[in-house]
Amino acid sequence: MLGKKDFHSGGYGFNFRMVEYLRSHGLAVDVIHFKTVPSGLPLKWFRASRYISREIRRKKPDLVIVSKSYQYVPLLRMMSTFSGYRVLYLIHHLEWMDLRNKLKAFMYRMYVRWLLGMAGRIWVNSGNTLEAVEGMGIPSERIMMINPGFEKDPRPLPDRSRRDGPVQLLCVGSISPRKAQHLLVKACTYLDRGSFEVEFAGSAESDEEYARGIQRMIKEENLSGSIRVSGELSSFDLTNAYMRADILVHPASWEAFGMSILDGMWYGLPVIASDVAAVPELVRHGENGFLTIPGNAEELADAMKSLIRNRDLRLQMGEKSRMFAEDMNDWNDTGKEFMKLVMTAAKGRNR
Repeated sequence: MLGKKDFHSGGYGFNFRMVEYLRSHGLAVDVIHFKTVPSGLPLKWFRASRYISREIRRKKPDLVIVSKSYQYVPLLRMMSTFSGYRVLYLIHHLEWMDLRNKLKAFMYRMYVRWLLGMAGRIWVNSGNTLEAVEGMGIPSERIMMINPGFEKDPRPLPDRSRRDGPVQLLCVGSISPRKAQHLLVKACTYLDRGSFEVEFAGSAESDEEYARGIQRMIKEENLSGSIRVSGELSSFDLTNAYMRADILVHPASWEAFGMSILDGMWYGLPVIASDVAAVPELVRHGENGFLTIPGNAEELADAMKSLIRNRDLRLQMGEKSRMFAEDMNDWNDTGKEFMKLVMTAAKGRNR
């Protein structure tokens, strides 16, 4: 779980919740993370990789769980050939999908494929990710899909049928090229001013240059009165953002699962999202929202218009979203399944 920065993301959230679940059920779990290593170490991949390898040799765990940390585990991978340590590898996202350079993307994919060779078991978060890992030549019996859980807030949903004024659209995710907030800003230029308001909720630290560009774009398109960038919100404030929203918009160019989509569905929101990767596993086009062509601002705007102008359709799709979310794992369900995977991986033969 080592990284160059300490981001609050769906992947990190999953990791720490699973750590808490395992500990609460009697397992001793040590975490090597950005905050637990010597100062400056995450910026030096060789030193960090050596540190991780030494810590594992010192602690002699029954199971090593690796979450991404691609730069920091090559020595562990080489050591795994003869060490006998059992490894469970967590695949949250296919990072090479973010790369426009095809050669770099190919090399990145091959590197991750090599790292996965040390894993007796591999966890993936969606059917789409599972297919991608299988497509790398990994035997299916080594892969286990467990959807991330989410908080099923017991509070009643707001009565959106009585709301007046501009329709409230919410976009949740770190401000970054993959989340494609620029596409949503562009789509807003096709909408009637005064008919909508958009809130961007997410950290601007993932790609600060891109985040500054979004702010400039909002000003240049004279949308400052219609779009606000709230930054990263606390859990309490994010819940309130879902509650006051009418529509969730998720224009990401790639999404391995989409935890914010599932959260929005629980709060009764219809979802407009790009038709990519795992998103269709959550958003059923024409039922609980709309799927749009990735990168197409006009089609995104058309879907937004359909829901902004039709309150009954918004409410109907929002009800379908809630019904779908009710059948998905909460964190306790996910914890139970993950616990079984951990125990299986700990007892399995190391590769």
